[in-house]
Amino acid sequence: MSRILIALFLALLASSSLGSHLSEDEVVAMEEACEKLRQEKLAPEKAAVLKRCLSAGKNTRRECEAQAGAYGEIRTGAIRRPGKYYELPECEAAYRAREHFRVNPGR
Repeated sequence: MSRILIALFLALLASSSLGSHLSEDEVVAMEEACEKLRQEKLAPEKAAVLKRCLSAGKNTRRECEAQAGAYGEIRTGAIRRPGKYYELPECEAAYRAREHFRVNPGR
């Protein structure tokens, strides 16, 4: 993680009002850092899903790639399933910062 993102994360933790001193751009950067970390953690799991799907021989490569690409992401429909790794500290901090702006527009 870059020094800027670490500084943003520490700034959020130090802020008593969870985001009152962050700009929209800083919150977006936090969300992007969260997503990057999630994808890094998901990469080996997605690769395993792809390998299993291809070795089963029941689907085309394109179908297996779609299945692997969707692995660990939020699913909506009759049953909503949360994505994996949103509990990472960076993701929770980004969520709290975004919520601050949702509840307090313009601040």
